[in-house]
Amino acid sequence: MIQTNRPPVRVGIVGLGRAGLEMHVPELLQYPELFKIVAVCDTIKERRDAVLQYYPSCRTYRRYEDLLLDPDVELVDVATRSEDHREHILAGLKSGKWVNAERPFCRDEEEAKILRAAAVRYGNKLLLRYNYRYEPAFLMTKEVAESGLLGEVYEIRMCRGTYVRRDDWQTVKRCLGGALLCWGPAFLDQALELLKTPPVKIYSDMKRIAAYGDAEDYVRIILHNFSGLTVDLEISGGRCGRDPLFQVSGDRGEFRIYPGDDFGTARYLDPENKLERRRSSVRTPPLGSFGSPETLVWVEQRMPIKPKAECGMTLIWEHVFNAIRENKPYPITLESASELMRVLSLVKKESGYAR
Repeated sequence: MIQTNRPPVRVGIVGLGRAGLEMHVPELLQYPELFKIVAVCDTIKERRDAVLQYYPSCRTYRRYEDLLLDPDVELVDVATRSEDHREHILAGLKSGKWVNAERPFCRDEEEAKILRAAAVRYGNKLLLRYNYRYEPAFLMTKEVAESGLLGEVYEIRMCRGTYVRRDDWQTVKRCLGGALLCWGPAFLDQALELLKTPPVKIYSDMKRIAAYGDAEDYVRIILHNFSGLTVDLEISGGRCGRDPLFQVSGDRGEFRIYPGDDFGTARYLDPENKLERRRSSVRTPPLGSFGSPETLVWVEQRMPIKPKAECGMTLIWEHVFNAIRENKPYPITLESASELMRVLSLVKKESGYAR
């Protein structure tokens, strides 16, 4: 937690749904020294009133335009429906306020360029909520992959999903619904962080399995970089089993983290046991073998999910505060967010799924 003598950032939340009311409000309540909700905006009165139990003096608005005219609001927190994000972000920037935007901040690469240009024009006050960068399991996976414990990493698999028969607006194309825009920005951002360099080859597949709208609830994305690393991401609303959240494979071992576990498991060749030098042979091997016999010594290790890097899904708010009050660089750059939307647009095109 940041220790500061600076005044809290005064926040106006627009959109009080699953994100605004059920995530942002309780998260901000954890940082009373850093943030104060001074205004909220939603078309549903009961949702506006729900915030008053925590902030009795909070002003409530039905129209977004009225919230933007409130001189006490410093930071506009855009948590509206996906189809409205672009216009709400632009309006917030034009008002001269800071803007914190939920995912997806736009629909494609072209809109990302527009918003990036607008952010520069209006003082670089656009902050994007890519909070899954600070997910403990992701950071732990990244650290293990970079540690050398598994040797040279050649593949990382990511799997997110469960079986759910959704029928809300996020399953409808015209509302910018679908798994690619709903969860894609969060997990594709992780995939690109693990890939490290821009993909040189992309495979994708999208389909509808269990959802009742017309948008996809299954997305498969396979990214390859120049050095030969493959990152394989699946987001599914039709998964019934328990697949690993993350699986890292190297030429000396493997690491996995499963949903709900507070530990990961690694199996790797014992670094203390020196491997004998070998070379291939064109001779016919003995029956029942694949060449010379060898005994490999494996280490199996259970590893608590406690990455060295600072982590936690609400940590993003501390970076928001530091950007506004301490003038520190915000870690999610508009360049990286624009690159993500470039890749996401390619994924959509490559899949061939009608949109």
